[in-house]
Amino acid sequence: MIYVLKIGGANGIDYQAVLENVARRVHEGEQWVIVHGASALTNQLAEEAGLPIRWIHSPNGHISRHTDAQMIGIYIQAATMLNNQLCQILTTLGCQPIGMTNVVCGRRKDAIRAIRNGRTVIIRDDYSGRIESVDADAIHSALERGQVPVIAPLAIGTEGEYLNVDGDSVAAQIAEHLSADTLIILSNVQGLLRDLSDPSSLISQLRVHQIPQVEHLAQGRMKKKLMAAQQANTRRVILSSATIPSPIDAAFNGDGTHILREVAHDAY
Repeated sequence: MIYVLKIGGANGIDYQAVLENVARRVHEGEQWVIVHGASALTNQLAEEAGLPIRWIHSPNGHISRHTDAQMIGIYIQAATMLNNQLCQILTTLGCQPIGMTNVVCGRRKDAIRAIRNGRTVIIRDDYSGRIESVDADAIHSALERGQVPVIAPLAIGTEGEYLNVDGDSVAAQIAEHLSADTLIILSNVQGLLRDLSDPSSLISQLRVHQIPQVEHLAQGRMKKKLMAAQQANTRRVILSSATIPSPIDAAFNGDGTHILREVAHDAY
């Protein structure tokens, strides 16, 4: 049975604690594929280089990084650095990680609609992309060798260029291509809340077909996570926190928001 884990790239993520939990489960015989983000490190490197950090607000409310010709270089550097760091941690924990930055192919978005100052504008200098394919064979081969694939949020474009792709979408498509049982998306929030100011308003469980009914509750990056839950085609997707002890165990034990593809009462 294969499990896919997406580790967010925002501030507040305890990578050591998350990977210790992964390593223990790998040593128990489970197969895990890790996808990671790189947002906080990208921001840090951009600030150090004196580059402005800009965001694209789409008409439907989604937010993404404006990755122009300068920023894509920073983004690649951050994604590669974090990929290496996660692999190093897993190695010290007795695992056999393999960093992967070339298993996703995409197509660059030629024109992106965005809202700026209340007006719709077209952005043409962005190096973000739509995911078109995943090299599932390469990931399967790594798993069969006993390795832990660690996949960066990068795609190879049609001209061989690196593209910024959404890590949640990468994880969802990998989960679907591998026929994974579960996709866990860990971030610095506990899950989907009815009221952002009230932690007790967590929505603990819903079905995939109910996502359109709660999309209005999602703020910022949570919108992308709900989209990923719809794309994954796994038995379940769990949106949970990476800031708690043993976060994977906690997610399996009921923490976070569990999104079920079908009724599975015996799974809980």
